[in-house]
Amino acid sequence: MADQGAEGHGGTQEGRPQLGMWDDGAKETVIGALDHEGERWKVLVIVEPISADLVRGSLSFRLADTRYDTAPVLLEDTVSSVVRRAAGLPETMLKQLLASARR
Repeated sequence: MADQGAEGHGGTQEGRPQLGMWDDGAKETVIGALDHEGERWKVLVIVEPISADLVRGSLSFRLADTRYDTAPVLLEDTVSSVVRRAAGLPETMLKQLLASARR
């Protein structure tokens, strides 16, 4: 990844490395799609650091301009662990989470 300079994330400012993860807060990652009731929803995990050693994740279901988000449902020690766990959730659980988020 290219250095984005002193003003952007990944660069340095006054000689200090900038940590983009902490600067931006929540990050979204597409983890797949879910076919539900004749519609194909894009499924994303939204990860957010909550301390130096804890990251929480919630799921977001998207269909065109429609969006349903869950409360945080995953808690791990790294962003990659949250993404990996979210990507491994079974389809039946994803359907239940979508139904719950739509209420």
